[in-house]
Amino acid sequence: METIIKISPSELDKNLLDKIRAFIGTKENVDVTISIREFNDDYADALDQSINEAENTLSLVSFTMDDFMAYSPSKTQ
Repeated sequence: METIIKISPSELDKNLLDKIRAFIGTKENVDVTISIREFNDDYADALDQSINEAENTLSLVSFTMDDFMAYSPSKTQ
């Protein structure tokens, strides 16, 4: 059985913890996971634009992780 309880941050208090404990009861084989999700429209739009540019640009530069860590951009004017 899986139960998802969605709440707002303002509901995070001792009463909520007490309700979760009461729901679980004396069961020992229960995992409780807290997941925090934040969605920012501006960030999602910028990420979509970056993905689109990367997929449709011939001048895309790619690096291995070692090359990226060693990369030092030169100043251009």
